[in-house]
Amino acid sequence: MSDDLRAHLDALNAPRPTRTWRRRTLELLDDPVARGEVLDRVRWYATKDARLAAGRPFSDPSLRDEPGARGRVWAAALVGDPGVIPLLDVIARRAAGVTREFAPAVKLAGGAVNALGEFADPRALDVLRGLSRDVRDPVLGRQIRTAIEAAAGRRGITPAQLVERGVPAHGLGRDGSLARDIGGYQAVLAVTDPLTVRLTFIGADGRPLPTVPGALRGPFAAPVKELKTLVKRVRATLAAERTRVEALMAVERTWPFGEWCHHYRDHPVTGMVARGLIWEFETPDGRWHGATPGEGVLVTVDGRALPVPSAGARVRLWHPARALPGAVRAWRGFVTGNRMTQSFKQAFRETFRLGPPEAGPELRCGCFDGEVRRVFAEGAWRVSCHHGPELVRFERRIAGRWRETPPADVPPLVFSEGTREVALFVRVTSIAAQEPFGELSATAGIRGDTLRRILPGTRIADRFSVDGRFLVVRGGLRTYKIHLDSGGVLMEPGDDRLHVEPSRRLGRKGLFLPFEDERLTQILGTAFLLAADHKITDEAVLGQITRGA
Repeated sequence: MSDDLRAHLDALNAPRPTRTWRRRTLELLDDPVARGEVLDRVRWYATKDARLAAGRPFSDPSLRDEPGARGRVWAAALVGDPGVIPLLDVIARRAAGVTREFAPAVKLAGGAVNALGEFADPRALDVLRGLSRDVRDPVLGRQIRTAIEAAAGRRGITPAQLVERGVPAHGLGRDGSLARDIGGYQAVLAVTDPLTVRLTFIGADGRPLPTVPGALRGPFAAPVKELKTLVKRVRATLAAERTRVEALMAVERTWPFGEWCHHYRDHPVTGMVARGLIWEFETPDGRWHGATPGEGVLVTVDGRALPVPSAGARVRLWHPARALPGAVRAWRGFVTGNRMTQSFKQAFRETFRLGPPEAGPELRCGCFDGEVRRVFAEGAWRVSCHHGPELVRFERRIAGRWRETPPADVPPLVFSEGTREVALFVRVTSIAAQEPFGELSATAGIRGDTLRRILPGTRIADRFSVDGRFLVVRGGLRTYKIHLDSGGVLMEPGDDRLHVEPSRRLGRKGLFLPFEDERLTQILGTAFLLAADHKITDEAVLGQITRGA
């Protein structure tokens, strides 16, 4: 590397370079040799290839913190080669400490983040979204948000619009699938539901195989590996979209119908999330009607087809906090009746409303010895709960500063979602200090409602019933009560405690759940186990059951 280029790259001391620095960099990189040296160095940051750094490993602090590291990263980005994007992703993760390989190099991580924001390629935005999810350093988190905001500003749109318009399709068709012929087999990658991405191989007999056929393991290893890598990318995008769309529950966001169709309903990945949700569509008279996207039709809660809105008609995400109790119950029945797997709790979502003024202006988060703070609603709001007075507080970001806002002035959706964030966190972190068979949380109450709706469809429905705080299971040896919050088990008669390992597997293959809830899955797994208690072979569990029977 020439002395001029090295000195120039070493001189970059700011997170973002000036126009003068960029212009001079491009002049120096006109030399193919110089360009190759810069790319080699950046490739080494990402690949650990010791040959690219005279045998010295990346874990060498003097190299990670070398003065020109940030300059080299920016220079590589200015070359404009899309192949640099995955390298910058790895560099940002390694230098930010996400991979936990060694002590973080924050300046290098920040340089990689800001350089990613310069790319117009949607893949760079996807990388930034992933980093925003995984990076925990608050300074780097702000840099990631700034990079996204800068990229949006250059396009004249909001950061939220930039993100939703940049969701990669990964080459999938509208139905969320892709097929490739490999060595006499057809490999099919498919997003089968909002939670699942599968790769199957179909042979001449038409039977799908869930694993790689032996005939493809040798000569076709490269294309198979490429497909497996694609599966990982699609899964990451699907997970990111579930998180992103759920975050919209706290935002009063609307879309023109035509735009919503393009970026949500018809998108190969986002569409799998969107089509399992309830949306509201505005009619010319200003009224909103809830419906869910079906095959070429919008279906209302009573099964009717909603007239197709005009391209400019507004669409918004349905929220139970905005709906009447009867409508919420009806939509829950619709979701379970049609076996809709929602990518997150929507119809069965916990909601919170501000009480009457006489109840006082303060909100308490219960018995909680700690502190929680969450930024949500696209970064516009922050909710917190502190030990001691145990108050839930809302703050709004105004001109870059957080300003406390009285609960009465907090928008209803923000209030509900913020309080829910705190309630869920407090419940999880203080579960050990709670009475294992005490009063139910809002989440546990929803589990009870869910069980009442799904258990009648099972073959042994007569063995189950929901009674207050418990799922009651009538086994062959005893009757059991499973607490809907803790998952703890009591046995009748006598309410003896049964110590049994929580089961994470459902006892009946194909049992439908309308949303993902690990504790509900454990409760159901335990329930099916105890319903067939005469088949239990674990002596420790069986001994507890027969002791008081």
